[in-house]
Amino acid sequence: MNKQEGSREALPRGIPDDRPAEGDDSAPVSFRLDELRPWGIAAYVAAGMAADDAATVVDNQLWSDRRGVDTHGFQRVSWYVNWFRDGTTDPTAQCEIVTRTPSVLVADGHHGLGQLVITRFMEQLIDAARESGLVVGVIRNSNDWGCGANYPYQAAEAGFVCYGTTTSVPNLAPFGSRRKLFGNNPIVWTFPRRAQPPIVLDMAITPVALGKVLRARSEGSEIPVEWGFLDRDGNPTVDPDVAMRGIVPAIGGYKGIGMITASNIAAGILGGSAHTGDVAVGRRGQFFLLMDPGVFRDREGYFDDIEDMVDQIRAAGEEDVLPGQTVYLPGELEQLEMDRRTAAGTVSYPASVVRSLGRVGDELGVPFECEPVSAAANAQQDASP
Repeated sequence: MNKQEGSREALPRGIPDDRPAEGDDSAPVSFRLDELRPWGIAAYVAAGMAADDAATVVDNQLWSDRRGVDTHGFQRVSWYVNWFRDGTTDPTAQCEIVTRTPSVLVADGHHGLGQLVITRFMEQLIDAARESGLVVGVIRNSNDWGCGANYPYQAAEAGFVCYGTTTSVPNLAPFGSRRKLFGNNPIVWTFPRRAQPPIVLDMAITPVALGKVLRARSEGSEIPVEWGFLDRDGNPTVDPDVAMRGIVPAIGGYKGIGMITASNIAAGILGGSAHTGDVAVGRRGQFFLLMDPGVFRDREGYFDDIEDMVDQIRAAGEEDVLPGQTVYLPGELEQLEMDRRTAAGTVSYPASVVRSLGRVGDELGVPFECEPVSAAANAQQDASP
């Protein structure tokens, strides 16, 4: 199937039809965090958000960008502003708790911006977990959560083991079909440590996050065939446009689709949110489970055993490592990148993201006038740790 044939199928709901500018081969550009933050807040305020709410969203997005998950940070500013304009997302909506027991919270996000209403929901879940030791929370009428690790990470910093999952707009098909019924529905586990950053498993149920495919599409570049994307007839493709309109693979085939089905039930059906093919912008759901290790056992014993596990993993990575390999804990690469970018005070964006920030800034009357850092600092920012 050629690109024209693939384009007959619409992109997932709410995803912008970004295309590269003609002849645009600009290199990535770095900007200072202390300039990006006030610009982002001003942009969201101009789009209808209260200043405190805008600051919460911007801090979440820059958390993603600092962590190196920069397909889920400021890349999505233009998405969210478009959702405000078309009425699918309410910039003023707040999280409302509609059911509360000592161990269960059910919330309604009222079609608000996910990175706002979910943050507010997690704050209440943490408070409830401090009282009960274990709490389950579901939120309906929520939205895109950006980098999903953000919320369980907050719980882990407060001392809780946390699991989270979300529904998302349909882009995957039941195994053996081409009809898109399921979102990518990533899952996150976080585990607190005594004096180190949490252990974080944050994974899409596709070989890569779809934000990476969308970025390749906006930049006019190909995706690796190893990612396993297929066109509508089941043929391999390296064209990101055809890939997003074709058959998006799940890890492990039917096993991955089974995991997505389970999270569709937990984050969608259980909380009374939209599910399966009905999930849309402003109609997503999230599920969280917070557990205090001290409920199950001696808290210090938990931390001792976590560090014993880490020591065993470190030893395996030093004494029996495969040639050319390095052993990391889950989420450790992202944590190292966050530490590096935070220390540098800068993050780097490709030309497609810079272009979208400039466009949305002009549309809102808040020009994107953040000053790019020097070429030398830019090269240092992009260097591997």
